[in-house]
Amino acid sequence: MTSDLRQRHKFARIAVPAAVLLLVGGAVTVQSSAPAAAAETTLRAAAAKAGLFFGVAASPNRLYSIVGQEFNQLTPENDMKPDRIATSSGGLQNTSGADTLVNHAQSNNMLVRGHTLVWHSQAGALQGASQATLNTFIGNAINRWGSRIAYWDVVNEALEDNNTGRRRNQWPHTMNRDANGDGDYFDAGDTDVIRDSFIRAKQVVQAGGLTTKLCINDYDVEGLTVQGGTPNRKADALYDIVRNYRQYIDCVGFQAHFNDNPNSIITDDLQANIQRFADLGVEVHITELDIDDDLSNNDIGTGQAENYRKVVRACLNVAQCTGITVWGISDSESWRSSERGLLFTGGNGSYQKKSAYHAVLDELNKGRNSTPPPSTPPVTPSVSPSTPPVNPTTPPPTTPPPTTPNPTTGCSATVSLNSWTGGFVATVRVTAAAAPISGWSVQLTLPSGATVTNTWNANRTGSSGTVQFSNVSYNGSVSAGQSTEFGFQGVGTATGLTPVCTAA
Repeated sequence: MTSDLRQRHKFARIAVPAAVLLLVGGAVTVQSSAPAAAAETTLRAAAAKAGLFFGVAASPNRLYSIVGQEFNQLTPENDMKPDRIATSSGGLQNTSGADTLVNHAQSNNMLVRGHTLVWHSQAGALQGASQATLNTFIGNAINRWGSRIAYWDVVNEALEDNNTGRRRNQWPHTMNRDANGDGDYFDAGDTDVIRDSFIRAKQVVQAGGLTTKLCINDYDVEGLTVQGGTPNRKADALYDIVRNYRQYIDCVGFQAHFNDNPNSIITDDLQANIQRFADLGVEVHITELDIDDDLSNNDIGTGQAENYRKVVRACLNVAQCTGITVWGISDSESWRSSERGLLFTGGNGSYQKKSAYHAVLDELNKGRNSTPPPSTPPVTPSVSPSTPPVNPTTPPPTTPPPTTPNPTTGCSATVSLNSWTGGFVATVRVTAAAAPISGWSVQLTLPSGATVTNTWNANRTGSSGTVQFSNVSYNGSVSAGQSTEFGFQGVGTATGLTPVCTAA
């Protein structure tokens, strides 16, 4: 996304756990092509029935009745950002707007996403602050609203633009892990904003016995690839952050501001990328969805509706994709008004539903798994407040260990595929037998014409024909009867794969 679009964050966002969603009456009846038998008539009702939230970004002067009727999650557009509520010492000020939004959400049975604690933009009085001051602000903000905030964006937009895969080198200080330049990412002399901010947030949540979940949020990270099939290095970098700091991170936000920037388009591997993060055991959210009409040849009818349908279906097909939030109600009130990217036209409380609205409602009413989903089941749930207190020093990388039935000897492997025309993503599950293993390798023979283009959670030898995968440093040891997973992306067709596992 080009630098002039950075101003889109003049708004904020919020989220809510599906388990606590309640429905409200007074919904407006809409026409839908969904099956008549059990079709819901509002986005919030259809989403809740499908087991996720459907939210909106809002400000205190736009809390029209439609907010509570159509949405069950609320994100403050601006009113929780540091430039609104932070003092230079990390205290709080001017919280009335945020309080109004939280109270409105609570009275309408809506979840709230706190947005945002650490961000290089709109820093206000925290510009140039030390980590200690950031930590003070993090504690004050989390404690202000407590468990009334379902999700907090602890760190927002930590990665550079233009698909470099690098962390930003902007205030509050370098995002690079090796801040003191000695080559050791995790020693006492290093200052890692991402790690240290999540550690502080997790400590506050645990100390207060809160149910709040802690998220990292970014844009242009939605697909495994970008335009032209190039690997999405920004998404890969975010994946590495979540994997390394998994013990502190509960959820990942894909902003999903889709436009005609080559790094911001809707790719066919969106669902596969959502699944990849879900396999780490975190919730995945679409947090700031709007879709530029340029992606449907300036069509805000059928073309844009189908693009919305694709995005909603990709989330529905992954069990741990638990929420979708649109970044505003109507086109005229959007930060991208000229791109006509939202679900309604009109304004000031008088709104008309677009084709995109009906497509989203229809897809939500179909529920989860109406098309074949990636078969990887949900893994270890997010860290809860009952987890032993975190250690604010060296955070080891962790891989959540899903369980499978015991094989009989050594190790076994199974593979599941998520395929589309011209490409696929494979998820391979390695399971130890009746005894623990300290390492593993898996051999796969790909069909003619299939080529591996990207791999995660494994080392790889070869890219076509017979390909060998082996464990990396953090997932070689597998307890008896337990499992670990790795994945790879490829071009071509990969049906009929038969993995052969060898234990070290």
